[in-house]
Amino acid sequence: MTCIEYVHDEVRIEYVEDRTVARLVMEPGESPLNTFDPRKVESMAAAIRDLDPVGCLVLYGESGFSAGADLGAIKGTPQEMRPATIDTIAAASNRFIRAVRDFPAPVIAAVSRVAAGGGLGFVLASDLVLMHEDAILNTGYARVGLTPDNATPFFLVNTVGPYKARELLFEPESITATEAVDLGLANDEYVVPESEFLNAVTDRAATLAAGPTEVYAKTKVLVDTTFEGSLDQHLEQERAAIKEISGSDTFDEGLSAFLEKRSPEWDEL
Repeated sequence: MTCIEYVHDEVRIEYVEDRTVARLVMEPGESPLNTFDPRKVESMAAAIRDLDPVGCLVLYGESGFSAGADLGAIKGTPQEMRPATIDTIAAASNRFIRAVRDFPAPVIAAVSRVAAGGGLGFVLASDLVLMHEDAILNTGYARVGLTPDNATPFFLVNTVGPYKARELLFEPESITATEAVDLGLANDEYVVPESEFLNAVTDRAATLAAGPTEVYAKTKVLVDTTFEGSLDQHLEQERAAIKEISGSDTFDEGLSAFLEKRSPEWDEL
């Protein structure tokens, strides 16, 4: 039996497997790319903090995991107001990432179709990453003239090293599920019909939920302490950088080019 609670008009919590597993499901609304705004992300963070006790949490996006912030809405914001808008999104995203890392049980990102930009950051913040065979990851930021956020550099560097991380951030390219597993950015590639993917991941989550949850919670803390530097400090540095660049002509041109489906004319700036 599935118990569903809506925490936002585009976000729902599903309690499954006798309420031992919770699924946070992002609905796409009017965006086929499952983008988000601050209110949506704030509701996701609050939902995780307020969840009933479960043994595992699954993050999932219908119609694709998430392409990050709604760039169309940002484009409609006057350039001088974009730093405040971007900062609000970054602050909400930071709270969501902290909620994921502080959650006292394993968090699985179930990635179908696309996880890009800020959506990729949410994936990398999870404890385990399970990808559908047709899913792709993409950093995306440089393509629109923005610095990365959502702890993407933090987790990339600690996973693939600084040189590969720079390559992925400087020259955003699609990373297939197979490539992601090979790079260490994902745990498993699921070769199943997309309609069966979420249930397959839920089965994995149920297995974890039946395990020693308290051990998992303490293990999460131990693993996180091996990262050099502070995640909280890194998140704030990211937030300051993306706020500053979001008011620039660089981001204005990158954003326009992305929405107009053309290559940015960086040399004209």
